[in-house]
Amino acid sequence: MSKIKDFFLKDKVFLIAFIVALISVFLNPNFKDYPSFINYKVLIVMFTLMLAVSGMTHQNLFTVIAVKMVKHLKDMRTIALVIVLISFFLGMLLTNDAVLLTLVPFTLFVTSKINRHKEALIIVILQTLAANLGSALTPMGDPQNIFLYTNFDLSFWTFMSKTAVITITGFILLVISIFIIFKQDEVHPIVEEFKIKDKRIYIFFVIFLIGILTVLHVIPEWVTLPVVVAIGLVFGRNEFKNVDYHLLLTFTMFFIFTGNIGEIQAVNDFFSGILTSESSVFFTGLLVSQVISNVPATVLLSAFTPTAYLLNLLQGVNVGSMGTLVGSLASLITFKFVIKLYPERFKEYLAKYTLISIIYMAVIISVIFLLR
Repeated sequence: MSKIKDFFLKDKVFLIAFIVALISVFLNPNFKDYPSFINYKVLIVMFTLMLAVSGMTHQNLFTVIAVKMVKHLKDMRTIALVIVLISFFLGMLLTNDAVLLTLVPFTLFVTSKINRHKEALIIVILQTLAANLGSALTPMGDPQNIFLYTNFDLSFWTFMSKTAVITITGFILLVISIFIIFKQDEVHPIVEEFKIKDKRIYIFFVIFLIGILTVLHVIPEWVTLPVVVAIGLVFGRNEFKNVDYHLLLTFTMFFIFTGNIGEIQAVNDFFSGILTSESSVFFTGLLVSQVISNVPATVLLSAFTPTAYLLNLLQGVNVGSMGTLVGSLASLITFKFVIKLYPERFKEYLAKYTLISIIYMAVIISVIFLLR
């Protein structure tokens, strides 16, 4: 009983999603509708990518790449630039939470080794924004992107034509920020060596490729799931425990919640009355993300967004990853690492993160509307 209680209390977002889904059951107790509410392809793709990233992480792949890129760097500005840009470009291929789970500990390790604790906070703040901005570009970069791309059968290039403005503007902001904040003062080089553990790394590459091909509609999800589970059981059984089942269940709960409230005419009319233009959809996605995070905001609002404005919702929730700490679930990952290592600096981190995020949001929103 205590294990069940711990499971529910471990992830507050999942707990909230479970409660609202449970409440929605009373609004639509017709249980035979529920299987049709759930998007199984989204869950299978997320599960596949999580399993692959977990395996590659435990094979030291990302640490090896990062260390090789920074070990010979000798000034603070270049180190900050490389760390942030690694997070930015990896975010395009992996989900932003996977990037931060892997690279934030590495960043804190690097800043500790070169005795630059003072700069650690600002680097991980920019790194967090970089992961969110880089992952905004591609269908596989964010859970909400995976959901919108697979659930509404969006064109790959149309998708990226809307997200590119966010990522490109974000890239420019990140580079400018680093050149303003950091000086080219000399630091001691890193001497530690890391290696890929064994040949199973290729197995996890295959699983990752299967996930990508499923996102791109090349492999059907009903083929992906049994194949990935079989490969995982043979070559990486321990990686199953590292899959974020709370996130998968959070999506499931919000699928049920949105399906149930979508059956209520008054709720349908309310959201239909709000989501009536490109701007209203964009800003609703952005603002709701600040309160409940962009992943559940996407699932909720997509049920009521007209097809013509889905790409505006895509932009809104991706810009909404910034702002408050809960704007993106991935941002909370960095915060947890920071307060564990620097508990006395959490107010400083929160203030700096919020300020920089608001500036980035304001600039990116301005560019989006100028280009319309």
